[in-house]
Amino acid sequence: MIFTVELSIVNKDAKVLLSQKGENIDITYEKEYQEGDKIVIRKKDSDFVALKLDDCLAESIVFSESSTLEFEIPFGNLKRGYDQNAFSGNSHHIKAYEPNDDVKYGYRNIALNSHDRRGQKRYFPHAYANLVTREDVCFFERNAIDGVCENKGHGDYPYHSWAGGAREDLEYYIDFGTDVEIEKVVFYLRADFPHDTYWKAVDVEFDDGTRETANFVETHEGQELVLSDKKITRKIHLTNFKQAVFPFSWAALSQIEVYGRYIKEDLSKMEIRCASNPKDVKHYTTERLREEFHISKLFTKDNIRMVYSHIDRIITAGLMPVYQELKLVGGKELASDYFLERREMGCINIGGKGIITIDGVDYELNPRDGIYIGMGNKEVTFKCVDSENPPKFYVSSCPAHKSYPIVKIDITKAKKVPCGSVEDCNKRVINQYILPEVMKSCQLSMGLTQLEVGSNWNTMPSHTHDRRMEVYLYLDMGENDAVFHMMGEPDETRHILMHNEEAVISPSWSIHSGVGTKNYSFIWAMCGENQEFDDMDHIENKDLK
Repeated sequence: MIFTVELSIVNKDAKVLLSQKGENIDITYEKEYQEGDKIVIRKKDSDFVALKLDDCLAESIVFSESSTLEFEIPFGNLKRGYDQNAFSGNSHHIKAYEPNDDVKYGYRNIALNSHDRRGQKRYFPHAYANLVTREDVCFFERNAIDGVCENKGHGDYPYHSWAGGAREDLEYYIDFGTDVEIEKVVFYLRADFPHDTYWKAVDVEFDDGTRETANFVETHEGQELVLSDKKITRKIHLTNFKQAVFPFSWAALSQIEVYGRYIKEDLSKMEIRCASNPKDVKHYTTERLREEFHISKLFTKDNIRMVYSHIDRIITAGLMPVYQELKLVGGKELASDYFLERREMGCINIGGKGIITIDGVDYELNPRDGIYIGMGNKEVTFKCVDSENPPKFYVSSCPAHKSYPIVKIDITKAKKVPCGSVEDCNKRVINQYILPEVMKSCQLSMGLTQLEVGSNWNTMPSHTHDRRMEVYLYLDMGENDAVFHMMGEPDETRHILMHNEEAVISPSWSIHSGVGTKNYSFIWAMCGENQEFDDMDHIENKDLK
């Protein structure tokens, strides 16, 4: 059975009470919830999931780059922010599914998230503020994006709201998790008059620093701010709250609706990265470093994600066929009729079993199998064997001057080079797939390094090699694991934080080393003047800065 969502109910002892997976989860849990129970959603191949975890909650389209979401069942005081019937009794209707693109990226109230939890920043939209009145549940930030517009009273559900007390130094935010395009904002101010006052104006600020002012009157009806121009932003920030009366009294926000759309990122076009000068790089911010050297979202369903770097003209690509066959093609960027007209490539499969077809000949690649494909091969296609466990083909390609034969290198035939030690926390095995000792290529070298349990340092002591550049792909990491990838000139080091199945470009002038929160693996690919694996300029640790 094909599945895109897996939903489980887990108790405080991590025991699974119910689990189901499929394309459309629609189940009833016939048991009373106990304190500590949580609903765990694992999504596959999508950043979006539609959730309705109780009949009393509004269905919400939730965005998250994380594959796992957790919703802890509210008990005690926390239930004051929900309908009294929510999560009660011994029959609970739960829905979860992957929405289609028309829903994901269509025009709607993109602020709606009845499943938002205070303090969580793993799924979006997410609301937070600088102040909450008395830290009271009925004034939590999430109350204003849960879809409940009742505003003629105050207190518990359905009159819960966001409030920060009788003051004007309030700041309220909605984080959408990624860039969105916004056209208008609708405000429902709490309207329990005369107990309440209201804000006569509030500024809405966007990521670019621009603001638009929403002006209000005393009413229970929704009040619109239609933007003068559509805005692209990840967050909106409400600030400069102006009360209608003085001295300050009680004002609150019952609901805010933000109308617009999530922006669909086009990962199918080849991304071009220019070379960078080390004199400039030492001044880069974290964001700029990642923009230049970090590669994310390499493996998306039925897509070829390709990054072309002007550093030795290497191409880094990720292909994940699930339901469709994928084909490498030439084009304007390569000025070629077909992809390998003047190039060679290596590929290592880090997913389930897949098939690469080269000019009509099939090659099966099991997990961790690799293949070298030389210049001149015209038709290269990739397909899946099992859609529940699709392959993930990681490709490195560089210019070639000569055609060498196709060679399949499964993991057992790769040359094994043990190195490192337990004492130095870097015991590892280097699997050499494409190197002169294993097979012939023009300039491409490629392999897989696997760290043993208890080891977390790679490539230490660090080195540079002016004669070639390198790209690392980090893998075999858990969702909460990370590697601090070290880069930069030896006396101007920087780091980039890497997560599972993300790649990083390392120029020839840069060190390339890393330390993880636990052991992991990485695929290295090199191209340039020299293929000798030990052609390195080592740097003593005492000389690093």
